Amino acid sequence: MKAENRKEKQVRLKLKQWFYDLATILRKDLISTKRVKKYFFGAIIPPIVILIVFSSLSGITDPETFTVMVVDEDDTPYSHIMTDYIGNVSSEFAPWFNVINIDTYEEAEAKLLNLEYLGLIYIPTGFQLNISANDPNIKGIIYLEVQNINDDYVKNFLQRLDEAVLTFNQEVHVSYGHVDQFAIIAQKDYVIDQNLSMLRGLVIGIICMFSLTCGLFFGSLNVAKEYDDNTIIEILNSPVKRTAYIASKQLIAVTLGLMVVGIASPLLFILYDVEFRGNLLIVICAFIMSTWIHACIGGLIGLRIKNKMTTILVAIVISVFLWFFMGGFAPVRMLGEQIYFISRFLPGTYWFEIMFSETYYPSLPYSLLRLGVLGILTIAFTIIIWYVISKKGFKL
Repeated sequence: MKAENRKEKQVRLKLKQWFYDLATILRKDLISTKRVKKYFFGAIIPPIVILIVFSSLSGITDPETFTVMVVDEDDTPYSHIMTDYIGNVSSEFAPWFNVINIDTYEEAEAKLLNLEYLGLIYIPTGFQLNISANDPNIKGIIYLEVQNINDDYVKNFLQRLDEAVLTFNQEVHVSYGHVDQFAIIAQKDYVIDQNLSMLRGLVIGIICMFSLTCGLFFGSLNVAKEYDDNTIIEILNSPVKRTAYIASKQLIAVTLGLMVVGIASPLLFILYDVEFRGNLLIVICAFIMSTWIHACIGGLIGLRIKNKMTTILVAIVISVFLWFFMGGFAPVRMLGEQIYFISRFLPGTYWFEIMFSETYYPSLPYSLLRLGVLGILTIAFTIIIWYVISKKGFKL
């Protein structure tokens, strides 16, 4: 019993010492950060430059959004699952696509005939009843009426609706045994000419990019600067825990990132007429975890390169590269299956998807799933860099 108490006491003392070391390093890093204000702009200039360049190429016009109407007359658990799928598909392509609910088919069809909206998805009464009939000759039908627009965004959106149907069929198959019980029937085509602008989507992509640049930039720079300034010798000779040292760099990156996004986001939303509709707490948590993860990666870059200017250039290049593969330029579904596959392995992808979804078409299950993935990746990346620091330490 005494041995256990002694062990618990030792653990508490170690934790207390660790937090004391963290506080000591944080004070040092805060002073150091104040002295290098010029480096601060290195993390915010690349996203702003990208926004200015794309804005000038696209022209300063009010962006158009394709709107899809959904009429759910069945109003059952199965029809709700399908409308959730439709909402998630829309969030993947936000802000180019938006979903609105219409009460009656007659009202929605009138709006479609007047060319007010892109398409109509109609789930009639009896949808769930037909699916649960366990008869391969009876199907639950969803009707799709869409404008025939020769646009890759529309084609990819419709392809994703087909995939949503397949996903639904697979879930139904588990319970009822008929994969083909559900189908989309395209009834009518209308031809219209509607311009589509990238600017609103680009604004969200730029805000998302701040997480990458702040994490990679400050996470790597604060480590490389120790080598350039020869203060690494003090760290090597001090009893400060190596994990507390790197945790300080990560906290600085997250704090500065929150400051940048806290100022830039409202300004960009107002300037480009973007309306935030979702849960702000989810977005903040996603941003913190994404920035922390990229600060972990940045710390490893700083340990490897050990030079401020080279580290800055590498961090910026990697940020732009990741921004493209995570959907900052356009929805990853638009960039092909190979890039979409790669994006699943990039932590920032899940932050991007949460930000798009919560801004344009909030879906709690959709966002919480991705938030859970970010949480797991945050723990994994933290363990990796802390292990590297603890075992290998710093080398001159």
